[in-house]
Amino acid sequence: MEGNEKSTQVQIIMTSIPLQTATSEDTVETISNKMKENQVGSVVVVNEKNHPLGIVTERDIVRRVISEGKDPKITKVGDIKTTSLITIDPETSVYDAALIMTKYRIRRLPVVKDNTIYGIITSDDLVKYLYEKNKKDPMLTAMGRFKDIEKLE
Repeated sequence: MEGNEKSTQVQIIMTSIPLQTATSEDTVETISNKMKENQVGSVVVVNEKNHPLGIVTERDIVRRVISEGKDPKITKVGDIKTTSLITIDPETSVYDAALIMTKYRIRRLPVVKDNTIYGIITSDDLVKYLYEKNKKDPMLTAMGRFKDIEKLE
């Protein structure tokens, strides 16, 4: 990435609160249904003060519940959440967020301010931002047309 990504802050492109959240006492079944209904791939686990404690993703549910034969109706979110939560500040640049996501091989990055969840930025948010920013780039347009030219040959 180059250009504005180093000055554009993630708070411009992130999904803001209210987010889908859960408590450690919620069941996996409850949060799975919440994720399905809201078409999201994760929930941030928070305490009563809305301080982030961890995250649960669809992958966590598959690997830590389904694959291990646990019952989602009784398994608690607190038992499967990822607690080594990597977070960023709302003023973090899009560029730095992308670097962090790449370095740690994560697709979701909670945005936290004063130890309170503020939003989340996902790999989809980054892709949408880059697409919108670059969709009129003449070089990309030309590259897109190259596929059409190859079909004619």
